[in-house]
Amino acid sequence: MIQMNYFFLIFISTLIIFTQKTNSRNFSIDWQNDQFLLDDEPFHYVSGSLHYFRVPHEYWNDRLSTMRMAGINAVQTYVEWSSHESKENVFNFEGDLNLTNFLDLAVKNDLVVLLRVGPYICAERDFGGLPFWLLKYTSSVRQNNKEYQKYVERWFTKLLPMVRPYLYSNGGPVIMVQVENEYGSYFACDFEHTTWLRNLIRRLLGESVVLYSTDVCTHSSLKCGLIDEVFGTIDFGVDIDVKNAFDTLRTHRAHGPLVNSEFYPGWLDHWALPHEKRKTDDIVSHLEKMFEMNASVNFYMFFGGTSFGLTSGANTQNESYLPQLTSYDYDAPMDEAGDPTDKYFKIRQAIGRYLPLPPGDPPKPKPKQSIGPLTLEVFMNFTQIVKQPALKHERNNSVQTFETLGVKNGFVLYSTKLNFKPTIPSVLEVTGIRDRGYVFVDFEFQGIVSRMEEAYQLPIRARKNSVLTIFVENQGRITNFGDKLIDYKGIISDVKLENRILNDWDHAFVENWEDIFTQDGEFRRSVQSNSQSKPFIQSNQQSAASIVPAFLRTEFKLEQNAPLYDTYLNTRNLTKGIAYLNGHCLGRYWPSIGPQITLYTPGVWLKPYPEDNELIVLEQEPTDCVLRNECGIRFDAKPIIDGPTPTGNSNTTFKIVIPKPMIKNSTL
Repeated sequence: MIQMNYFFLIFISTLIIFTQKTNSRNFSIDWQNDQFLLDDEPFHYVSGSLHYFRVPHEYWNDRLSTMRMAGINAVQTYVEWSSHESKENVFNFEGDLNLTNFLDLAVKNDLVVLLRVGPYICAERDFGGLPFWLLKYTSSVRQNNKEYQKYVERWFTKLLPMVRPYLYSNGGPVIMVQVENEYGSYFACDFEHTTWLRNLIRRLLGESVVLYSTDVCTHSSLKCGLIDEVFGTIDFGVDIDVKNAFDTLRTHRAHGPLVNSEFYPGWLDHWALPHEKRKTDDIVSHLEKMFEMNASVNFYMFFGGTSFGLTSGANTQNESYLPQLTSYDYDAPMDEAGDPTDKYFKIRQAIGRYLPLPPGDPPKPKPKQSIGPLTLEVFMNFTQIVKQPALKHERNNSVQTFETLGVKNGFVLYSTKLNFKPTIPSVLEVTGIRDRGYVFVDFEFQGIVSRMEEAYQLPIRARKNSVLTIFVENQGRITNFGDKLIDYKGIISDVKLENRILNDWDHAFVENWEDIFTQDGEFRRSVQSNSQSKPFIQSNQQSAASIVPAFLRTEFKLEQNAPLYDTYLNTRNLTKGIAYLNGHCLGRYWPSIGPQITLYTPGVWLKPYPEDNELIVLEQEPTDCVLRNECGIRFDAKPIIDGPTPTGNSNTTFKIVIPKPMIKNSTL
């Protein structure tokens, strides 16, 4: 009994000490001295952005520890609503979406956290990280719209109670939480909405939480983006003068620490445009100027990672539609595989002149592997895909959008029978294509209509009772700024032939093309059990255009005792499509227009010897090798993300045009 009481007293004493220590933790803003206070001591952070949803969770610790060894003392991450609630009212916080596990690893690596909970995050993600199914209910988002706010509140009521124990004052790593994202660049400029959002977050996280906003460093953006009782920060890259940027902020907020919440060491990429790069010397020079002004800074991105699956979004510029790559390398200090670059080491040296570096040597690049060559063979051509019983069908007199059908991504097959005799040839008009359509008449390929190329008319050869089929690809919903964020997919206006509106459409679809080759997926089961899944037999009368879109497949084994190193799928011999490895969607490829040629392939998604690895690609466009039914492919040890493009290899920076906001209910 005496011994039991002794251990009980020890337990109570330890608990009291721990509680006192936890209660003493605090993060605040010293407005009088324009600085942060961490546990009542002046604090200055150098942070790096890393999006947990852009890297397999098995690699989180590696990426965080590599960042820490660069002298980084904070990590900034978004929380992506669309990933956690991809199906309405079905939430996922497991595996690569286990947010609390990520926060625990930040603690392990001695990193505090800047948490950007959105609900809109941009991040070059489909629909800016908002779930696509919202568009079934409203076309008014990021505004004081009760229908939109209802779903935001439901999401935050699920998310933020999970975050609350991880606030710094509660013993966790989260020092600040961002409200919305670059709201001053959105056309609505709705202060009622941002005030409502601020109050909702405070109610769920507590009144003591430090909230912040991030906006482009222009007067118009700050006028609409700053929120009362929320700490304001700005973002800019090497094309903006440091002093001028912070002077702009000071015009709107006279006191508080100076922060660049998105300092760009690189930039985002688009298909058909050259890979973006930024000079390291310019990065270091700007960084040192910010240090001299005692500013805190976050690198966006320090590690970019990969937009696996079909999660990448798109931009618009001058009405042009610009879809984004699968790679999110971003010319960041850490490359897509998490390895340090030359930029990493020079930034580390600069940080080391202002902050203490962790003990030990910085990490070295991890080994990679090559696999192949391999041969892909067609196992399902277009006509076989169309006949798959796993496809859902919905009939309607007019064409329906992806969102109305409940289709998240990928493709929808639109088919109708012509009930009149058209001229030969006749002009098909699909002005509402979103985004790329492969046109067939009686399963004979006619050509492509495309939003990206602004090609909306196509001559076709059809007869009365011919079946017109348009295989429509969603290339990514618009993600950034402006009034173009509402981006319905599929065919969004009438289809005309000889200026006659076509009706009575059948829509065939899979709700989520990212998951069609998972082991328990309905589509895979259908392929395995259906007679149409018999090996494809090439006919001498067929052309490549009559075969694709088609699924190609190969299996391979790694060598015995071979480690599961990362690698890169080289798609150079293909044209355009989607790749799947062992049920994981590696993402989109489009080497015919570049700049990305290889797809980053995590080693943890490979299977060790003697298990079979299965590679499947959906090749969408006519490719010479499908005629021979032997498309060569391989995995390389080095990436190619700066390949040739139609515009050449000059670095032509894409600049987002920010519209003039429409101010409503201003309280500033």
